[in-house]
Amino acid sequence: MPRDRRGPTISSPACHNLHQILRRGPCLALLWVACAALGGCGYVMSSSLDDMPARSVELTTVENQLFPPRPGLEYDLTERIKDEIALDRRLKLVSEGGDIRLRVSLVRFEEPTIVKDLKTAAPSEILLRATAVVEARGYKVPEGSMRRRVTATDGYAPSLGESREEALARLWRDLSRQILDAATDREWAASGAK
Repeated sequence: MPRDRRGPTISSPACHNLHQILRRGPCLALLWVACAALGGCGYVMSSSLDDMPARSVELTTVENQLFPPRPGLEYDLTERIKDEIALDRRLKLVSEGGDIRLRVSLVRFEEPTIVKDLKTAAPSEILLRATAVVEARGYKVPEGSMRRRVTATDGYAPSLGESREEALARLWRDLSRQILDAATDREWAASGAK
């Protein structure tokens, strides 16, 4: 039986694909190896830009200053802020003795209908808008106290099967992230912005 002079043959499909990549050039081979190596790595996206250790933060229940009153919204926002603090590497939630004491007041909540169905006059697209005043106090805050107003918007389309609850969850998520960004913004805190 004559031997094949070309050497060993590649039989598996994965090895065959690797062989084709290697033939096309070393750059493609390096790209393939990098993708394979990085495919299993777990990267965490974080907005920590200052390379400082996490600051401890005290948070009380969001104060509901809405008029006309909309009871209950402050609890949903408070829970979402706590969830976002748990995900944010810049902050660590503590019950007392924090570097920053965060006070948040919900001052505006609107739910206007943007688009109505012409046939039924039912709302087909509704906007959600919330505004909060963020006050950061503590020895890590220049002059002891800073305030900032933040607003978030979202919307939903009942005619497309979207729910108000899902839109509210997105609204609270976005507003919470803006609140945390305001509380941890060193440039804002250093500027004495009100």
